[in-house]
Amino acid sequence: MKSQSDRETVDLIEMRRQLTTLRSQCSDDLRIASLLNHFLVKIAFLSEPHDAEHEQRLRSQFLETLKKVEAITSRKPAAK
Repeated sequence: MKSQSDRETVDLIEMRRQLTTLRSQCSDDLRIASLLNHFLVKIAFLSEPHDAEHEQRLRSQFLETLKKVEAITSRKPAAK
């Protein structure tokens, strides 16, 4: 997944698109789907961050969510 740089404004539409795509790819894993759904609910109705601190928090939570998904998928045994 593409991460957003700290210097550019967070693009919530792109963030939602990436999360939705990732959720579709991992739809067979309920832990990942639940994790992604939880974050999607947080950003579902936002049109933009309230301020710079909120923007930084959203970016941080987005990256943390991606790291958690990566950790979950890396622990899974490879399919034969």
